[in-house]
Amino acid sequence: MESRLPAILFILGIALLLIAFVKGEAEAGIFIIFPFIAGSGILSFFGMLLIFLSFILFIFSFPLKSELQEAPMPAKMEKKTGGIVFIGPIPVIFSSDLTTAKILIIVATIILFLFLLLFLLSL
Repeated sequence: MESRLPAILFILGIALLLIAFVKGEAEAGIFIIFPFIAGSGILSFFGMLLIFLSFILFIFSFPLKSELQEAPMPAKMEKKTGGIVFIGPIPVIFSSDLTTAKILIIVATIILFLFLLLFLLSL
């Protein structure tokens, strides 16, 4: 299926709903945190129908697993990760290698001194 068709149907559905709002055939609201649209005219019906069809066509527009071509596996690259978690004023550092850990210690020290400076300036 053409991948632009769901987007076109969605835009047309929104346009029909906007026309229905202007003509007074549809209204919108919020129930608790859920938005809703209620309509009583033919424009709001076709607008909602087009939006629903765009969702269905979007789901079925993806290729099947058998149609996907397998890409060659890229060369495996070594990943270096790490992070800093502040528990109160105490930094907890975790890292996958020593170089990243040293960099994180420097960053944690700078952040700790900035927090201390901001705290002392606020007194």
